[in-house]
Amino acid sequence: MPKTTNKIARELARLSSDCSFLLTHLIRKNDSQKKENPKNVLRSILSLKNNPPKPVLKASSVGWYAAAANVNIYNPMTGKFDGKRNSSAVCFTESTLSGLKAHRDVFESQYGLAFDRDLLFERGANPCLNIRKSILKESFTLPGESFSRSVFNFVPSQLHPFINIINESFDATHEREWRHIGDMPFKYDEVLFIFCPEKDFSTFSPVQAAGIPVLFDLAWLDRI
Repeated sequence: MPKTTNKIARELARLSSDCSFLLTHLIRKNDSQKKENPKNVLRSILSLKNNPPKPVLKASSVGWYAAAANVNIYNPMTGKFDGKRNSSAVCFTESTLSGLKAHRDVFESQYGLAFDRDLLFERGANPCLNIRKSILKESFTLPGESFSRSVFNFVPSQLHPFINIINESFDATHEREWRHIGDMPFKYDEVLFIFCPEKDFSTFSPVQAAGIPVLFDLAWLDRI
């Protein structure tokens, strides 16, 4: 069987209806964001009130290592459970238009922005690692101890922001999630799409130059 080169892989992706070359950050209307209007969140991301603007996507605590507050991280350098917890990132979905429609309906998302996948990959973004919890759980005996213990400590801290756990109560594989570690400053001309209701186009049109980024109402996906 011939080796799948990068060129062949990209052609396969281009011809596959379930592949997308967009990475989209959607502002979900969920419990953690109800206190702030999603439209204002997008205005803040785009830095519309500042002159000159300094658009930036702010990182937040993400992934299993952020949720597992009572997990001690083993540090092989010290032999103690004082390992650094690293779990701050910006989230994106590598969804097709059909996937974005599903996110719109399930999470009531109307606002967001999308970038070229290759651009964000060059800036350090990476697909999330969706791992069965049992794979991370290792038996380990500390120096000087007689009995082994099960610890979640064999993932390098650089990977912590990308780790999602699959178990009976949680499975996020359908989100096709990518993450960028830390805050992500960007320029307007690096954005491909700004998603917002048509009635808000006048609010976000100042970021455009020669029609870029494209303003797109996710409600229009019902027509596709």
